[in-house]
Amino acid sequence: MVSIITPVYNCELYLDECVRSVLSQSFVDWELILIDDCSTDSSKEIINKYNKQDSRIKKYFLDKNVGAGIARNKGIEIAENRFIAFLDSDDYWHKDKLKEQLNFMIKNSIEFSYSNFIELDSNDDANKIILPPLKVNSFSLTFNNYIKTLTVIYDTKRIGKVYMPDYRKRQDWGLWFNILKKTNFAYNFTQPLAYYRTSNASLSKNKFLLLRENFNFYRNFLKKNLVLSIIMMTSFLVVHSIYRFFFNKKV
Repeated sequence: MVSIITPVYNCELYLDECVRSVLSQSFVDWELILIDDCSTDSSKEIINKYNKQDSRIKKYFLDKNVGAGIARNKGIEIAENRFIAFLDSDDYWHKDKLKEQLNFMIKNSIEFSYSNFIELDSNDDANKIILPPLKVNSFSLTFNNYIKTLTVIYDTKRIGKVYMPDYRKRQDWGLWFNILKKTNFAYNFTQPLAYYRTSNASLSKNKFLLLRENFNFYRNFLKKNLVLSIIMMTSFLVVHSIYRFFFNKKV
């Protein structure tokens, strides 16, 4: 029923925990698609180990490094199940994540959902719960990417397979816009059942890079002119700062 897409690149330190969190799910009708993006550490061996251990775990080895977005697209292409979920190789889930979020979607006839999530600090301790809005549309998403990839599930039966744009940065944000062309809103399943490591989110740490990538996103993906892109980028900085400061609570 659910295809879980996990791109892997040199993540030997965390990949075991990531895969074990899927194996421990109380909802068992899933396939996990591990897409290795030319890792040079022991990630390939870990992938092979779990592929042999459980038939629901599938593997695909790319022949050149293409980045997480294109790797996820290969996973979406391979996926055979109705729902698509994403889990990056350095993150992990609570055992009831799939069961509870799928119940929420099916009960409420929702095509696209995300959720609150728990941030882990540099010591791998649960630091705070991030609280995105109860729902977002394309307009609200323009001013902040409220949706974290490891929390997303969408329904291919109702909206078809939707792919990430073909570039390395902000491709997840682009995917949400692509999905929202097919459905009016994305809805927040508010339980924080996903664990996100901030220590590896180098882009989020570097505000200059964040602004530069956002500017490129407005120009290249949303096709805005120079002046409007600058205005939107400035608005993003304000909204993002308010969101990061106020929309969270300590664990």
